[in-house]
Amino acid sequence: MQASRHFAFATAVAIVLVVAAPGSAPVLASTPKQTVASTNVAATGTYAQREIFGFALASSLGDPTIGYPSWNFDLLSTVAFFGLHVDGAGQFASDAGWTTWNSPTLTAMVAKAHQHRTKVVLTVVLQDFSPNTPSMCAGLMHGDTTVAAAVREVKAKGVDGVNIDYEGLDGSCGTSDPYWAQHAMTAFAQKMRAGLGSSYYLSVDTYAAAASDGYGFFDVRGIAAYADSLFVMAYDLEYSNYRRPPTSCTSFCLGPTSPLTGYYYNDSAVISEYVAVAGAGKVIFGVPYYGRKACVGAAVRNALPTSSVVADSYLDASGEASDPAVQAGSYTTHRDASSSGAERWDTWYNTTLQCTRELYWDDTVSLGKKYDLVNSSDLRGVGIWNLNYGGSAPELWYALAAHFTGCSGVNIAFAPASPSNVGTAITVTGAASGCANPVYEFWLRPASSSAWQLVQGYSTSATYRWNSAGAPSGTVYFGVWARSAGSTAPADATGSAAYNVVTPCTSVSLGFTPSSPSNVGSLVRVAAGASGCANPLYKFFLRTAASGTWQVVQDYSTNSAYRWNSAGAPAGPVYFGVWVRDANSTVSVDANTSAAYVLFAPCANVSVSFTPSGSAGAGAPVTVTAGASSCASPLYEFWMRPASSSTWQLLQAYSSSSTYRWNTTGAAPGTVYFGVWARDASSGAPSDATGPASYTLIKACTSAGMSFSPASPIAHGSGTSVTVTATASGCGSPVYEFWMRPATSSTWQLVQGYSTSATYRWNTSGAPAGTVYFGIWVRDAKSTAASDTTTSAAYVLG
Repeated sequence: MQASRHFAFATAVAIVLVVAAPGSAPVLASTPKQTVASTNVAATGTYAQREIFGFALASSLGDPTIGYPSWNFDLLSTVAFFGLHVDGAGQFASDAGWTTWNSPTLTAMVAKAHQHRTKVVLTVVLQDFSPNTPSMCAGLMHGDTTVAAAVREVKAKGVDGVNIDYEGLDGSCGTSDPYWAQHAMTAFAQKMRAGLGSSYYLSVDTYAAAASDGYGFFDVRGIAAYADSLFVMAYDLEYSNYRRPPTSCTSFCLGPTSPLTGYYYNDSAVISEYVAVAGAGKVIFGVPYYGRKACVGAAVRNALPTSSVVADSYLDASGEASDPAVQAGSYTTHRDASSSGAERWDTWYNTTLQCTRELYWDDTVSLGKKYDLVNSSDLRGVGIWNLNYGGSAPELWYALAAHFTGCSGVNIAFAPASPSNVGTAITVTGAASGCANPVYEFWLRPASSSAWQLVQGYSTSATYRWNSAGAPSGTVYFGVWARSAGSTAPADATGSAAYNVVTPCTSVSLGFTPSSPSNVGSLVRVAAGASGCANPLYKFFLRTAASGTWQVVQDYSTNSAYRWNSAGAPAGPVYFGVWVRDANSTVSVDANTSAAYVLFAPCANVSVSFTPSGSAGAGAPVTVTAGASSCASPLYEFWMRPASSSTWQLLQAYSSSSTYRWNTTGAAPGTVYFGVWARDASSGAPSDATGPASYTLIKACTSAGMSFSPASPIAHGSGTSVTVTATASGCGSPVYEFWMRPATSSTWQLVQGYSTSATYRWNTSGAPAGTVYFGIWVRDAKSTAASDTTTSAAYVLG
């Protein structure tokens, strides 16, 4: 933006690099910022907790958009009229500033400021950086004249004090004292204090590096003895920083005008030096409502200007992006990476100037970090060069309010509302009024005590959660203190409120008779027991396993038991819940619990079977299989009593397996008794039903033999009867079965069923010639197997 009417920088303030004496840091000359208290008007604005000091340019004082009509005087502590210029004779120059000073505009501004309890001070201005500073020397030599004129004007206009903006270089001024200018400046502040007296406010504007430069124009320690405040001009630092890291430019390059940290000259170091020399209570940290821009060769940080460097007021800088000369899509914002102050720099292409522009300035983000430094350093306040550059910009006023305003009141609310039971988590909420950035502190006084206890120190949290568990019944008092985040007062505002708590039932138990599980159809007594309360009421609920909905089966009453008839209920879990509360409680429930009760249908019958069935030879594997009826989830337990014993042995404990595999190897022949117990998985009984069965082990035949009489072969057609004789070994009571397959057939024929007879007589009459095959099956008489063993042999008819 070019030549904006908002920026009267050329006439308002000279930005000049001041070279300090050898061995000391260079200082910057710039225009001042803010003030402190007077007995004529209160020391701070209506809401400000620290001094907020702003310069008012005479050139646009009455402008409704940027002048005093647009300012928030409720936030301003001190306004410095800038200003009346001092000539070499110590008199005020008859220039535009003098005209405005004597105009109705000044009168109206003072009236409005005083209406809002804001001080107004007169800035006396003398700036000279020419060789040997003749004008400054002359002005200081006529300091008595200037003091008298200033005091006269202050009283005539009804303002509250003086701000001295003398900016020059130390020197002898033609005397034998090489530091005459420094000494004369201190003497001038002393004279102004004497002329004004203690009831008026006096501030002096000083360079950023003055506190660390004992040979410069300002003796900070000496001046602080007479001034109420020192307005530290902590800006224009880029003119002294550009040759040093992090920029290290060979010629002037753009950079933050007021870097918070990271640069050789930075706000944090400046403020630290001033606090050490003058004390925090004297220091007003001056911040810039402006920045600087120029054409540059490329859009890079700390670029070298390729055009003249011009200043942008805050209003101009914040509106640059909307300037018609900005090439579409070229505007980019950045934050300085070397400083923790997040100072802003913008780049864009200007189609009118046909160059890339770069602008360094402070927006509310970086200004806010400077305000944080004011608060963390506990300074007297913040100063603004100047109010006309920001006008009515709401974000600027909000930033000041957020950091420096105090709270005028605080309300307290509770959730849940009083009363509630002891043990309830209660949220106490404070709500401060009159401050943009409140912090809260919470206090509590139990009903049984007269002493307040701090329960939550100052923080931005507006809530405190109180766990009332263990608190006695009665009234508990809460106190909330509130203050602005920038306030150093114990509290800006306080409030208190009472909360009533009652002793609730702290727990409830649930029991069943008979205990779970039990058979469907049982009468079940559900009994509850409360603790912690004197007058419990009980409410019973039921939820079936098939439903997700609880049903009230017995509403609140003093009856602590509910009787449930389970007839017709399905097997499985049924859930019971109980709510309990004290009869005097205002809540729906103090405590609750739930428990499951399991119903089951018992197993009614147990069947037992064997594979192979009936009997088997010792050594054969036998599978015992059980089956239960009437129960949904049967479990089985297998027992055995050998034939030779009277004692039952557990073979397989309860499980869902319905089979047991019995290895009979080594078992004695005879009867073995098996028992199977069955119960439903939900049953707590030893068994619901049992099933006995017996099984016979035998000594099986191990081999079979066969012989013929007469022996084979015989002549065909002889009609001879042949006796086939079987033999068996390994078994005590063999039985035999005889089979035959004629030579002309592939099919075996049973010729003599099982019997104790070991012989079979074959009449060969009519038999065809050829080979005839005989087979013998043999088994023990007690065996139920088809056979224990077999053999076969051929017989020939020739």
